Amino acid sequence: MESNNNIKRINEIIKSTINVIEQSRGAIFEIAENARRELANINEEYKRIKEESSRVVAECEELEIMLAKSRKRLAIINSSYDKCSEEQMMKAYQETNEYLVRLAVARERERQILIRRNEIERRLKNTMDTVDKADKLVLQVGTVLSYLNGDLQRIDEHLDRCESNRQLALSIIKAQEDERRRIAREIHDGPAQALSNVILIAEICEKMSETDKEKAIAELKTLKEVARDCLKDVRRVIYDLRPMSIDDLGIEPTLQKYTENFSNQYNIQISLIIKGEVDCIKDKNVILAIFRVVQECLNNIRKHANASFVLINLECSNNKVNLRIKDDGDGFDTSILSMAYENGNRGYGIIGMKERIELLGGSFSIESAKGTGTVVRVQLPYDI
Repeated sequence: MESNNNIKRINEIIKSTINVIEQSRGAIFEIAENARRELANINEEYKRIKEESSRVVAECEELEIMLAKSRKRLAIINSSYDKCSEEQMMKAYQETNEYLVRLAVARERERQILIRRNEIERRLKNTMDTVDKADKLVLQVGTVLSYLNGDLQRIDEHLDRCESNRQLALSIIKAQEDERRRIAREIHDGPAQALSNVILIAEICEKMSETDKEKAIAELKTLKEVARDCLKDVRRVIYDLRPMSIDDLGIEPTLQKYTENFSNQYNIQISLIIKGEVDCIKDKNVILAIFRVVQECLNNIRKHANASFVLINLECSNNKVNLRIKDDGDGFDTSILSMAYENGNRGYGIIGMKERIELLGGSFSIESAKGTGTVVRVQLPYDI
């Protein structure tokens, strides 16, 4: 009875989590729609300003023609002033001066409209860029949410089928919640903050465009860099969740690219040696398990090992894949792992890796001692 209640409670948590994910997706869609509405409003404003500009230009042209005629009449009167009355001369001067004033006013209006039109054109371009980036962000975050949503639904199915594995299911849920928290934190600290900066800088550009064009241009350059960094952060989050290159190119180029980027980013030398036909592995779960173990081990090495060199050997033979990861770091006492497992603590992610490998029918071992570095060995069966 207690077991059934626990499973029911877990199912309720899963459903609640899925609902929160769906609500978050709706909020992101709303942001994108607001950006589109803003773009539509700017387009309407741009259309109106162009129409007004055309009217003012036509008015200026008409006033120039009238002024030319008035000046011509004034010239005739001046050349025959003895035949014209003082009243006629005064009227001609006033008429010409009136056209001059009206033309000056119209040209000033034309100048202001031109400034306004240029400002709207800049806003239009920036908003179009923002809409484009928002659409991409919606697609990318939607992929992330779908991935998490799918995983939670699969957990629900496993819980219904495997009551005896409920502790494992709970650990998976915890790992996913930790991953979701990490993703939320990264999105909040990265893309979300960047988008806030985009809005702030756009407002600054809007205010400065009328007073200081040079500073406005400088701010627009900053805006472009912020948007570029935002896109880079989103791509990194997506890549950490599931590199698309695994499906498109396979595990070998994905690992090569990942280790190269990791080495460059954290200044840790990594030697990746791959033997055998790794492309013959068709089981996506095995491929993902290999990548996750490498990813988790490298993250642990970066955080805890104080290592400068890592050797990764991946070999496929006799329908088995053997993975060996060795570092020259500080090492640690492996007895803490059994204590962590008994206490339900998944520290370092090692227990989670071990459970993932054993679920796939493989074996996982770790050898380490203080001052000797660490060696992780994984063996997984696979079907051709």
